[in-house]
Amino acid sequence: MADRLWVLGSAGWMPSAGNETSCFLVELGDELVMLDAGTGVANLGLASEALKRHDRVHVLLSHYHLDHVVGLMYLKRFFDDKRVDVYGPGIPVYPRSTASYIADLLQDTLYSAGSEGFAREVRFHDYAGQDFRVGDVPVTVRPQQHSAPSFELRLADAVTYATDTSYCPAAWKNPVPTKVLLHECWQQGSGDPRHTSVETLAQDLATDRFERTLLIHHNPAWDEATRAEVARIAKRHGMELARDGMVIDL
Repeated sequence: MADRLWVLGSAGWMPSAGNETSCFLVELGDELVMLDAGTGVANLGLASEALKRHDRVHVLLSHYHLDHVVGLMYLKRFFDDKRVDVYGPGIPVYPRSTASYIADLLQDTLYSAGSEGFAREVRFHDYAGQDFRVGDVPVTVRPQQHSAPSFELRLADAVTYATDTSYCPAAWKNPVPTKVLLHECWQQGSGDPRHTSVETLAQDLATDRFERTLLIHHNPAWDEATRAEVARIAKRHGMELARDGMVIDL
């Protein structure tokens, strides 16, 4: 089976324009990897055949904001018979471990299955801002600029995932090529210093280092005209707006 990427949640903060919040599924060889677990987890049925092929799933969290983790409580619908390993920044990047933060989010009074009840077996890991591996897949970690510690995650030479970050020209001066870049696009022009604009990406990002560049984490405040203009700017510079349901062979 070919390596593949499913876009399950391409919106930021809250579902908007028919898209759920941050969640991407990547099948690389013998490993199934989920990048963040926003409300896009609800779209896992789009990858039902891939789910049948794997007994274990790795869930990689870029950070702990709710729009990136709230879908953990939906996983029981899809992963009840699987082992799930959840990797988050954890200690010492944050004052507490990944297991501790998720235990707060999925405490029994808020979610009946609890923080370890959404799969047959659940294990939590802190990657601590350092490179690590999930099975045979190397994961390269790079810190980002955001309102809370957030990390870019690169899966081998297949996918680079950069969301919830302001754009840092020095960090992207000579990017490591991957087949797909998933980069946040929260605004059309300058505004929120915690996030990235399409105009900045159009001026500075070396999109030729990637086979495809998909813009993600879209702002739910965009009206139809703004979304169309962002899409036009992106297309002129070799980028495209991601949309839920996209399936890309890697």
